[in-house]
Amino acid sequence: MTAYFHAPTFRRFFTPALFLRIAAFLAAGLFGAAAGAGPLDANTSAADSTAPNTGLEEIVVTATRREENISRVPISVTAFSQDMIDQRGVKDFQDVVRFTPGVSIDNSGTNAISIRGISSSGGAGTTGIYIDDSPIQMRALGFNPDDTLPKTFDLDRVEVLRGPQGTLFGAGSEGGTVRYIMTQPSVTKESTYVRSEASFTRGGEPSYEAGIAHGGPIINDVFGYRASIWYRYDGGWIDRIDPTTLQTVDKNANRANTVAARLAFLIQPVDGLRITPSIMFQNSRKHDFSTYWPAYTDVGSGNFKNATPERLPDPDRYYLPAIKIEADLGPVEFISNSSYYNRLEHTSYQGTAYDLAYFQSIGWPSAAYGGVDPVTGDGIGLPCAGSAAPPGSQCSWYPLLDASGVHLPPGFAGYATPNTMTNSQESYTQEFRLQSTDAASPWKWTVGAFWSLAKESSIEELKDPQINQFFNALFGEDAFAVFGGPWYNCPTYASPMNAPQTFPACDIYYNNNKSFDRQLAGFGEVSYNVTDQLKLTAGGRYAKMTFNLNHYGDGFENFGPDYANGSYHENAFTPKLSASFQMDPQNLFYATYAKGFRPGGVNAPLASICEPYLVDLGYPSGQSPLNYKSDTTRSYEIGSKNVIADRLRLATSLYYIKWDGIQQNVYVGGCGLQFTDNLGTAVAWGGDIQGELVLGGGFSVEAAAGYTSARFTKDSKGALAMKGDAISGEAAINYAPGTNPPWTVSIGPQYSFKAMGHDAFVRLDWEYTSRNPWLAPVQDPNSAQYNPNSYTLSSTKFASLRSGVTINNLQVSGFVDNLFDSRTTTNYAEVQPDSNNPNIDQSLPSSVQHNNFTFRPRTIGITLTYRQ
Repeated sequence: MTAYFHAPTFRRFFTPALFLRIAAFLAAGLFGAAAGAGPLDANTSAADSTAPNTGLEEIVVTATRREENISRVPISVTAFSQDMIDQRGVKDFQDVVRFTPGVSIDNSGTNAISIRGISSSGGAGTTGIYIDDSPIQMRALGFNPDDTLPKTFDLDRVEVLRGPQGTLFGAGSEGGTVRYIMTQPSVTKESTYVRSEASFTRGGEPSYEAGIAHGGPIINDVFGYRASIWYRYDGGWIDRIDPTTLQTVDKNANRANTVAARLAFLIQPVDGLRITPSIMFQNSRKHDFSTYWPAYTDVGSGNFKNATPERLPDPDRYYLPAIKIEADLGPVEFISNSSYYNRLEHTSYQGTAYDLAYFQSIGWPSAAYGGVDPVTGDGIGLPCAGSAAPPGSQCSWYPLLDASGVHLPPGFAGYATPNTMTNSQESYTQEFRLQSTDAASPWKWTVGAFWSLAKESSIEELKDPQINQFFNALFGEDAFAVFGGPWYNCPTYASPMNAPQTFPACDIYYNNNKSFDRQLAGFGEVSYNVTDQLKLTAGGRYAKMTFNLNHYGDGFENFGPDYANGSYHENAFTPKLSASFQMDPQNLFYATYAKGFRPGGVNAPLASICEPYLVDLGYPSGQSPLNYKSDTTRSYEIGSKNVIADRLRLATSLYYIKWDGIQQNVYVGGCGLQFTDNLGTAVAWGGDIQGELVLGGGFSVEAAAGYTSARFTKDSKGALAMKGDAISGEAAINYAPGTNPPWTVSIGPQYSFKAMGHDAFVRLDWEYTSRNPWLAPVQDPNSAQYNPNSYTLSSTKFASLRSGVTINNLQVSGFVDNLFDSRTTTNYAEVQPDSNNPNIDQSLPSSVQHNNFTFRPRTIGITLTYRQ
């Protein structure tokens, strides 16, 4: 909590008025300098006035675990250097995807990355995520999984590899891989990097950041270091209000701050041996969820309100110690990577909204909470407190929650059942590689071994110290009577049965899952230059994997304790074949077949209340499956990389991916729980193109476009997904479709010029994502997951403007993000509909509570960057 106290102190000195004065002063100087660049100054030569960049810049990547120019790598890859990241104002991967074709990321809290339509709401990750050579992605173990978002300070580059990367990067890289490559220490050169920023968001509060990185030799040619520290405060712009009094209880509640630090050393005790120990730390603290309720928000005025009764903080901390050893053994290089990744996150979902929707649905006869008529066998329903109406009637307090907001009975203002999700990761990894180094040989090869142990824990809690009092107000009887068991204990209302408490006090739902993922793999890749132009590549990875799950659940909403243990074992082989033709130094053509894989796993059991709803979903036993199996992707790709007259660079690819046995989460609407199962077969096909054109005279244009059709090709069991339905990824939260946009387009024109003898630029970036024309399973009336309230998200447009000037080693730039102040809904979440209410026509869209996500409003700011 103490980290959030920085904001008031900052605001006492850095008011919006002061910010605007500073912005105006710097903008006047900046654009005044630009204006002075029109006619040539008497002291400015014609050569000085020309654009500083006249050709295309090349980026070196390690997508194949070797350093190669990006234009020579036969893989569809997008890379961003630190300079490019700064020039575009990129803060994390949420910004990276805006410039990357065929890639999307969910902004509703899951951080789910989809590459070429391959994204899943359940099981192991579909996208490999690496910091240097250490994998950090997580398995979807609990209800609210999300990968961490490393921040982009002191990076050498970010690489996005599209298509399965199972051979070199292992299980989980089914759709592709994202790599954060950090700036490495040096034993010969000293360097400094500083970045500072201040900005103001319309309708919100200021944001600011400051960071410094420095490195160099301690002992020349023997011992060097690189150290960095960075802090950022993101001002909030959504107010949290009390849904009953409508009073603001937390202004600009969705504020956040992040601290990141890194220390790395390079030791070269003898020629040919490099040892690089490092440790990285990041602590991100979101004060509240960045969502708003349309029922309380005037979107047109940009006054966003969140009526969630409880605050939803999200502190997320990780540290990553690692050591890399590189030994030059003549014609062979030996590389060892060892790392330990430790992450602890406390996240949450809207527990009160979930429970209010749940509580209002259990009083009806079809809910079977009030017992069964011994004659007819039909449910009786629960009574209404203070009413003579028969049990199962619509009570006077109904509804507790609908599209117009929260409606609590008298005496319960501020009532809440907050959720807490405690997610932890501990990952140990060790990789050894041997690879050839003879540049003159037609053969290039890599062989290696990989071992990992990933321990995860997911603890889900719903806490309610007032549930018995609340149920008495609703039904005239407490929760012990309604649920029929002693599964609760709280100082405010102790169990009348004196049952021992084996889980946290006042919890009405407790779900504790612990898992162990073990993997041992061997891999290799070899390429042969048949001629100076034609190269053939073959590779494969054989992995042996085991997964173990330990489960304990308890509480009223779990209907008492349950225990389960399970395991899953599997071996997998992922091959790769590729042919590339380097027609000349400017033109490369390639074709690739690759297989991706992710292991199966074990489901925790669901509460007994879910049984009838599971039968309706096609599980006749009323039980969710104990295990889910592995799934695989098979990708076929052709592509080319072309440079024309050192003015135009193009990278294009076409692909067809078949996805078998898709692991997806199945949301059981009647009880609000979920499990993972294999939902059939899908095909993702499409293409992407990236281009960079230098027009001359300082003008250049970057553009990228991607098209993806990712849809089921067969009806799945139990009609959970139908042929033609769009794949719903992890972004499919609480009845949102979560499908990937078929089209993604970005355009970035830039004008580089001399301003009073200094390099300057003006850049506009515009990104577009299209509306999805296909129904997701939750939108398809023929699907067992159909919900009439689910709707298709519209297309989105986002623009940013940035202009800067470099004076010696200092660059000063002004920017406007969300230039046109777009307020388009980018995702949403809905509570479960009251399917037990006989007065609602379930075939028609009904009025349920939902909350939306959108872009941060227009933000104006200044960035200072120093490099030496």
